[in-house]
Amino acid sequence: MTAIVLLGPPGAGKGTVAEALAGKGYTHVSTGDLLREQIRLETPLGLEAKANMDQGKFVPDKVVVGMIRSLLESADRGQKFLFDGFPRTLVQAEKFDELLLSLEGAIDGVILLECPAEVIVERLSGRRTCGKCGTVYHVKYNPPAMHNICDTEGCELIQRPDDNEETIKKRLEVYAERTAPLISYYKAKNLIHPINASRSIAEVRSAVLEQLG
Repeated sequence: MTAIVLLGPPGAGKGTVAEALAGKGYTHVSTGDLLREQIRLETPLGLEAKANMDQGKFVPDKVVVGMIRSLLESADRGQKFLFDGFPRTLVQAEKFDELLLSLEGAIDGVILLECPAEVIVERLSGRRTCGKCGTVYHVKYNPPAMHNICDTEGCELIQRPDDNEETIKKRLEVYAERTAPLISYYKAKNLIHPINASRSIAEVRSAVLEQLG
């Protein structure tokens, strides 16, 4: 089995890249989705994760790695994975390497989406979502036909609580502290593929597919 790791700050466009690679046979693995599923099923890992999240704490590395272990051990040997949101810390990266080695797998590359903080703040703070159909708009780049009204449902659009400017800046600080050190870790292994993520969606997708050959 092989894996691509997707690194980048919140708002850099990881979802966009995931969509592009899903069409190339990669299974998109979002740790956020895995956590929510474990919590829904009330597994031991899910209960431990929920206890931490309810207290505003980070989910422990051992819980996250445990979820990934369960996923990979039940996967086909020839499967290709795209990891979005994992690993987030150096401990997770080291444990991931150990896990792949034990399963005779390997990391093919690490896509690093590079995007200035001011661009990310503008992107995320301008997002608006329809509470009924889930369509996402942007006040500048993808506005609805009528101001703050969903084109499909005709209802007022909302701004997610974590899309306000102050929260975004805090999320970027957390990324710089906890996840950015992984860049040096993977650079030392010659796995990093830097992508300028401040460009259009089409340009970013094209660049990612070109990097991966």
